[in-house]
Amino acid sequence: MAGKLEPLKTEAPEVVKEPEEAEEGSLAPQNEDLINRINELQQAKKKSSDELGEAQALWETLHQELDSLNGEKAHLEEVLSKKQEALRILQLHCQRKDSRAQKLHVEEQLENLMGQHKDLWEFHMLKQRLAREICALQSSKEQLLTEEKLALAKLEEVELQLSSGRARAVNDGLKAELEKFGGQGPAQIHCTPKDGACKGEVGSPAMRRGGRDGGRGCPRSLLEKASVGSRAPRRGT
Repeated sequence: MAGKLEPLKTEAPEVVKEPEEAEEGSLAPQNEDLINRINELQQAKKKSSDELGEAQALWETLHQELDSLNGEKAHLEEVLSKKQEALRILQLHCQRKDSRAQKLHVEEQLENLMGQHKDLWEFHMLKQRLAREICALQSSKEQLLTEEKLALAKLEEVELQLSSGRARAVNDGLKAELEKFGGQGPAQIHCTPKDGACKGEVGSPAMRRGGRDGGRGCPRSLLEKASVGSRAPRRGT
């Protein structure tokens, strides 16, 4: 088939023109449709371009708002961080304050307990001291009673000694007075400070006169001296 030549088909010119005219008549509405379609597409493109511009403007606006929101977010995060730090510090301060208040409360309770214990201890020590003082006072009282008894006994002994000494002094004074009056015989006279009477043996006029006077056997001067001698030691004591 490669070496063979096919004969060309030729048609008459009249026959060729008729189909071309027919084609031109059929292409006219298609061109109008295409033009309309192109116009529609151009309008759609323009509309799309406008919408795209609006979308880009909106996107830029939204992007700016997003940047603003991001900045505000960063600022708020910074503020939040500061607030959280302040809150943490405040919580620590509150905890320290609470712990300090609890510590002070515990210390106050401890001081109260120590004060009560001290009061009890002081009361106990005071009770012991009072008991010792009472025992000491009782022993002192017993000692004073014993000393008082001894002093009373000694006082009675001294009074007995004084009374016996006074009696001897009176007797000696009477004897001296009798000797001065020149009494005869060894007249023995006994005078006691209690009854104030003198008893003598018969042997002197004075004694005899005393018998006649109703029991007043001692002269008046002798009785006065005896009474003075009996009163003198009392003033000395």
